[in-house]
Amino acid sequence: MADISLTASMRSNLLSLQNTQSLMDMTQERLSTGKKVNSAIDNPSSYYAAQSLNNRANDMSALLDSMGQGIQTLKATNEAIESITSFVEQAKAIASSARDVPSNFDKYAISSEEITAGVDGTIMVDAREDLSEFDMEIGNADTGKKFKVYLEDGTSQEITVNGNDEAGAADVAYKLQGLGLNAKVEGAKIHVSTTDGTMVSWVNDSAAGIAKADSAAKSVTLAQGGNGANSASIAAAIDAAGEDIGLTAEADGKKLSIMAEGKEFRVFADSANKDVFTKLGLLGDRGAGNAKEISTERKSYAKQFNDILSQIDDLANDAGYKGVNLLQENKLTVIFNEDRSSKIEISGVDASAKGLGIAGAQNDWQKDANIEISISHAEDAIRELRTMASDFGNHYSIVQTREDFTDNLINVLTEGADKLTLADMNEESANMLALQTRQQLAINSLSLASQASQAVLKLF
Repeated sequence: MADISLTASMRSNLLSLQNTQSLMDMTQERLSTGKKVNSAIDNPSSYYAAQSLNNRANDMSALLDSMGQGIQTLKATNEAIESITSFVEQAKAIASSARDVPSNFDKYAISSEEITAGVDGTIMVDAREDLSEFDMEIGNADTGKKFKVYLEDGTSQEITVNGNDEAGAADVAYKLQGLGLNAKVEGAKIHVSTTDGTMVSWVNDSAAGIAKADSAAKSVTLAQGGNGANSASIAAAIDAAGEDIGLTAEADGKKLSIMAEGKEFRVFADSANKDVFTKLGLLGDRGAGNAKEISTERKSYAKQFNDILSQIDDLANDAGYKGVNLLQENKLTVIFNEDRSSKIEISGVDASAKGLGIAGAQNDWQKDANIEISISHAEDAIRELRTMASDFGNHYSIVQTREDFTDNLINVLTEGADKLTLADMNEESANMLALQTRQQLAINSLSLASQASQAVLKLF
């Protein structure tokens, strides 16, 4: 260039053409990239500000994925809770169906309430083939002896024997008939029965009672500091007293049960003791039968119930998502911002049958009390599952809201960065058109400037 001499007009037009080309190159870059700031050289302030905004948007995009996975974990948890709730409701329905099946235990045994404190009092137990009748015999030394007769309606009458042997038997029969009972005398023996088939018992005074009292009911006197202290001691005392009449009693935790296989039996008390034993739930009577005979139908229902509990455990175990199972007490942490200062920690729960407080069917549900326990457990579990669903639903709403916010914030950040760096395509297109026109004019102008030099050739 330095070795070539150009006229001033040509050099001016050349420089103008070069500037136009430079502007065209810049405009073409903007049109091709869509950005007016492609590097820090173009506009350092805008370039680095846009880069900061884009970096934050990228960081938030990564968090957005994490939030999405957190939502999916909560969805999996909710689906599992709904299914477990269905299982528990099914288990409760099974227990209710089992309760409709007659229980041999409750039909042929008397079960007490829970005994948590000692008791004082006297209770009578009676067991015979038929409680509407009994036999008694008056001996040769029973005159002046006493015994009590207890009717089914709770009334009682003390009878004093006047006379021995046959005379005494006739006297007692007369007095029994006065109570509305049938009394058939055969020598010194008396066959007593009710006129309407109701129950009747007689209690002999062991200190001053008649000698031959094989068919008499048995008295059990309890004391708080001894055989009336708890269910085990009360059961032992009743069992010992009932041995001669085929009546047994056994402790069942804080309760006790009384039964007499193959015999009708009753448990009763006089007016002075009736209230305390009513509270204990011991008063009552049962027909003849085997209280320990297994009900196969109830046992089948109990197996179905236990199978459902196994399914609950399996379902709770399968409720995980990407290694996090909120129904097995895992913890889920969802981060909401790029510096991890905003987050939510969701604690898991134990949604297994044990965690929900549902125990297996006790005693194969042979007792109504066992079924009531299972129903109560199922009802408590349903309430607990509803609380779980509500809690996780609240967490789901929080994460969903933050996900929507983060998505919108990413758009705001990206839009802000674009406003700093993106080119106006309409403006750049217009600029290109103007530069192309300017370029043509510059070329033409350069051509005109060169004509002055070309005129020199005409001198030769």
